[in-house]
Amino acid sequence: MKQRWSKWKKARLADTPNNKEGQITMRKTNRLAMCALAVAVSCMFAGCTNTAQQAESDDASAQQTVQGGTTPVTADATTLDGIIDAIENDFETTETDITTKLDDVEAKAGGSYADYVENSSMLTDWLADAQAETEALISRTDENAAKYYTLLAQQAPTMDWNDISDSMTAFYRAVYDDAFSNLYRSVYTDAYKNVYRTFYDSVMKDAYNTVSYKEASDAKSSVYRAISDAQSSLYRTISDAQSNTYRTYSDVYSEFYNDNYDLSKVLGD
Repeated sequence: MKQRWSKWKKARLADTPNNKEGQITMRKTNRLAMCALAVAVSCMFAGCTNTAQQAESDDASAQQTVQGGTTPVTADATTLDGIIDAIENDFETTETDITTKLDDVEAKAGGSYADYVENSSMLTDWLADAQAETEALISRTDENAAKYYTLLAQQAPTMDWNDISDSMTAFYRAVYDDAFSNLYRSVYTDAYKNVYRTFYDSVMKDAYNTVSYKEASDAKSSVYRAISDAQSSLYRTISDAQSNTYRTYSDVYSEFYNDNYDLSKVLGD
């Protein structure tokens, strides 16, 4: 599941030299590239469009339970790799939970217009749940990112600059690049594509053979608005979160570059 958001961005990261001047250039270039990418994706997908989880954490670990899931996601705050693994597992578990719930919704409400009318609340609930689970995932990711940077700051004074830079790059690739791009693809793109096909195309097509034209037309318009609005909200949530992740990464990187390992101004108290 380690795909890349875009190949050219990966190539730039792989080719970047492990020195401060090269890394600073990388960060400035990536900041501009990120903005351009966000605009491009937003334009590309324009027109398309539960319960929040609580995270309990301490200095040693953070246990997070994904809504609807049974497997806790624990961040081992004693190692940098452990924190990254926990974040990746959290993304994967959340994506699986959201898509599995959609399978159930489609099975019960997506067979015919009659099935949809009887179980229409299932679709509404799924749209809200996908948003809530994504927001909770992002909140947990912010907490685990802070753990990662804090632990690295504790170790950095005795580390070589190249090792610090490599640790920052490892987080960037795993979280900003891979985890967010996989979330975007599996939920915003693939899951919603299935929602449109099942409910807007197939079910609403059946409606015209079942009820009056006006009722079918009104139902189709209502379904489209609900799906489109929810997808747009999800896009903004993921896009804003990814931008914030990059911004924090960049700020922390600057602090380390200046040999400042007190991250209170960046991460807060």
